[in-house]
Amino acid sequence: MKLYGRSEIALYLTLALTSVLAVGCIVCNNDVHYSGVEDSKLREIEPGQTTRDQLIETLGEPTEQYADEEGNEILRYKCTKRTEKEFVMIPPVIVTEENRTSEHMVAFEVRNGIVRRY
Repeated sequence: MKLYGRSEIALYLTLALTSVLAVGCIVCNNDVHYSGVEDSKLREIEPGQTTRDQLIETLGEPTEQYADEEGNEILRYKCTKRTEKEFVMIPPVIVTEENRTSEHMVAFEVRNGIVRRY
C-alpha cells in the first residue's frame, strides 16, 4: 500500500476543488404574463363600422363603462403585463430577481351603437 505525501494530497485536493468550481451552474428565467386586449383582436375593430355588440363579442365584457358629457358610451378594458426575471449562478452563489407589473387601459368611444374611436 502506497502512502501519499502532503504535496500529492494537496495536488489532488486542488484538482478536486478546481473541477467543482469550474463546473458551476447558471439558470436564467424570463417569464411574461399578459392579460387584456391583444393586438390581433384590436386590429379586428374598425372605427365607424364595428358595432358595440361586435366589440363585446370580440373582446369580452369591459372592465369599466360609463357615459361621457356628450352622451357617448365609453368602454374601458384594463390590460396588465407582469414580467418575472430570475438569474442564478453557482459558484459563487449569485441570485437576482426582478418582478415588474405594468397596467394600461384601452378605451373605446361608442356613439349610437357604433365604435367611433379608441
